[in-house]
Amino acid sequence: MTTQTVTQISAAARGKWPVILQMLRIDVPENGRHGPCPKCGGKDRFRLDDLDGRGTWICSQCGNGDGLDLVKLMTGYGVRKAAQEVAQVLTVPDVQELPVKPARQKAPRRDMSLTVAALMKESHTGESPYLNGKGFAGYPASLTGSVQHISGKDFPAGSLLLPLT
Repeated sequence: MTTQTVTQISAAARGKWPVILQMLRIDVPENGRHGPCPKCGGKDRFRLDDLDGRGTWICSQCGNGDGLDLVKLMTGYGVRKAAQEVAQVLTVPDVQELPVKPARQKAPRRDMSLTVAALMKESHTGESPYLNGKGFAGYPASLTGSVQHISGKDFPAGSLLLPLT
């Protein structure tokens, strides 16, 4: 019988943590949902996000870690003993690798410099009714030349433009 290192066991467990935890009778919420922590309880303080198939988890009370850390937390074992428990489960033929979810692709960001340039081209200089109402009359400011629809909100013509740099 060959002895596996903790690193080898962790590598072998990658992508299999939901099944491993289930076989070790560690009850965690499914599909990355919030739920009770298997250690401290609570209502929705825990989730298994399983980043990169490493069994990563977060609890607002207990902290966070990977799958092996959760086994250690639940059993009270040290890292070697916890890894041995995982290795025993891995020898069961029913443990199959679950497909690792690909990271979400971020939507491409628009080039805001073009948007700002178009907005400034359409603007004019004048006194802002808003600033006048606040007691800042006589200060020239950039104002929108027409109604603007930005992020689901409508801004009337003459709205104050404040460039942020």
